[in-house]
Amino acid sequence: MPELLEAASAWFEAYFRTQADDAPEDAVHLELKRLHCRKVMDEAAALAESLELSTRLRELAAIAGLCHDVGRFPQYRRYKTFSDPQSVNHARLGTATLSRHDGLGELSPRDRTLVRTAIVVHNRRLLPAALLSGDDPEALTLSRLVRDADKLDIVRVMLDHFQADGPKDDVVFLGQPDTGRYSPAIVEDILTGRLGSYENMVSATDFALLILSWINDMAYPWTRKQFFARGHVQGLFDQLPDTPDLAALRTWYFERHAPAAS
Repeated sequence: MPELLEAASAWFEAYFRTQADDAPEDAVHLELKRLHCRKVMDEAAALAESLELSTRLRELAAIAGLCHDVGRFPQYRRYKTFSDPQSVNHARLGTATLSRHDGLGELSPRDRTLVRTAIVVHNRRLLPAALLSGDDPEALTLSRLVRDADKLDIVRVMLDHFQADGPKDDVVFLGQPDTGRYSPAIVEDILTGRLGSYENMVSATDFALLILSWINDMAYPWTRKQFFARGHVQGLFDQLPDTPDLAALRTWYFERHAPAAS
């Protein structure tokens, strides 16, 4: 493991231990986010390699992926939820946590700014115009990369919970009822090339549609290829009700978005 990433990893695990909780249910949710951060680190590193980024940017991508959700730990400890509207913006809390606890202390000021930027925008519905202007290509690349890496692992987490036996986990599904209903508004977002909105969700089922809409915001072909190749797209459609409208959506989605066979 590269030196700076190793230092960030050691800090991350030490900080996580300070947030640990003995209550079994809370420990499960905190560990869920710890593992998610580790997985996003790996996804970010793989995506950075596919883009043939410099060694420096590959390391920063992995560090940003590892630390992108560090705000989830104090968020959950205080509010017992992963819902930002019901608590606090976890990305901003994450950058504040990193500053308060010197989480990026081994990085140069420039590289620290790049990582903090990628973290603070990773949960934005859309990237800010100032970043999209391209005035800082490194910041834009890292921000897009972390957002893509985050999406790929969130799919894994949600499919694991969709397929688990028993009732849906209220914390993971943000309290959405398991009614089997779905939001036509999110279907329309998918069809028109937009990101679905959490505000339009009416049930746990809508998480599958919401994630399917993320293909409209995936910045890199590698990410979209993995989304299909790992069976995520099929897995998400498998969670949806068997209706003519959704069957038509599935056919259209694969025709529109599936990577061409190589």
